[in-house]
Amino acid sequence: MEVLVLGLNHRTAPLAVRERLSITQEYLPEALKAMESYGVPGVILCTCNRSEFYATEPLERNSESGFLGVGDRRIKQFLVGYFGIPLVDVERHLYLHQNTDCVRHIFRVASSLDSMILGEEQIIGQVRDAFHAAVAAETAKQPLSFLFQRALRVGRQVRRNTGIGANPLSVSRACAELVKEKLGSLDGLQVLVVGAGEAGELAAHGLSHSGAREIVVANRTRQHAEDLADKFSGRTVPFSGLGPAMKDADIVVSCTGSPEYVVQTEMVEEAMAHRPDRSLFIIDIAVPRDIEPAVGNIPNVMLHDIDDMDHVSQANRQEKLLQAQHAEESVNLATDEFLEWRRSLEALPTVVALRDKAERIRESEFEKTIKKLNGKLSAAEVTSLDAMTRAILKKFLHDPTVFLKEHRTNGHLELTKELFQLSSEEKPEGNRQAD
Repeated sequence: MEVLVLGLNHRTAPLAVRERLSITQEYLPEALKAMESYGVPGVILCTCNRSEFYATEPLERNSESGFLGVGDRRIKQFLVGYFGIPLVDVERHLYLHQNTDCVRHIFRVASSLDSMILGEEQIIGQVRDAFHAAVAAETAKQPLSFLFQRALRVGRQVRRNTGIGANPLSVSRACAELVKEKLGSLDGLQVLVVGAGEAGELAAHGLSHSGAREIVVANRTRQHAEDLADKFSGRTVPFSGLGPAMKDADIVVSCTGSPEYVVQTEMVEEAMAHRPDRSLFIIDIAVPRDIEPAVGNIPNVMLHDIDDMDHVSQANRQEKLLQAQHAEESVNLATDEFLEWRRSLEALPTVVALRDKAERIRESEFEKTIKKLNGKLSAAEVTSLDAMTRAILKKFLHDPTVFLKEHRTNGHLELTKELFQLSSEEKPEGNRQAD
């Protein structure tokens, strides 16, 4: 099975690079179609900690080595063309996983083993949403569709069977851990949450249950802000009133998913001018970032971004080390099972097409011979001749059949189709199984 993923994550690339390859849900259909136009239809998975581009490996004929995979080259061309970013700026941060490694990688991702925070809750939904977006855009071609369906199943099984999902922690909830570590108690503090999506809700939940006095919500859609504020008996402020709202806040958590900064340096400077003796703790967990980095240079402002969650996640990882080992074992087993299942499917259409074509030729030549003999053979002799030609054909095709089953790469299958002129439109007859 020729599949690959090219991507970067929190381990290979700093936030400043990751946000340059970030795609929000709104622009995902457009990006999927753009990637398809480069000859690599696939699935794009973008979260706060990763941007990954999955595809079925396209093959080009090479005069020296037969067929050559060109998927990574085409995806890089797409990155340069779509994001308008020089390849030299990102190439050293990219990883490439192919075939078995690609299967294992997406299984680990869906199981939260590759997340910044081990066992986090959100990744399985993010993988599902990425796959559904590709299905809607009709870019999730086989075998990627099979792969993502199985990855979702593996992710759920691993979380259910290994305990890795017990007491789950998310990046948003890790905000509360970071605040407690830096500030101590949250009792009596006011929290301004910018963004009313799932991340905002999780952050509000974690901070509220850690003792925050009041949750204030700002969101571009007022109704969404009110719905979230009501869950914590909080209140809302207009999105246009972020600056004034910071005058009273002790903690700001921003997670809007906006492609541009929503909190500028001047906005925070003006707010701090009214509270020179009070510090402001800001956490930006959005990718791309919501808050202009220069905000961190303002006196009495403590600015943290999503990469600052990493040391919080290390303690969580140590606590779940045993569960992680069990989860890795489950992923490895699931990888082997999936690959074996795929291998059993990949060669079969080509093998059946080859045998069907050979059988049609045998039948045609057999009938011509019988006509030429014009009744000179008895019924028993005709039956014996038919059996003999069938036996010759079976023995002749035995070795090619075994070879294709054991060497089930796209290159070998495509070469077989060309060599024997097997039309891709030919459909195997009935439900015959190849022996």
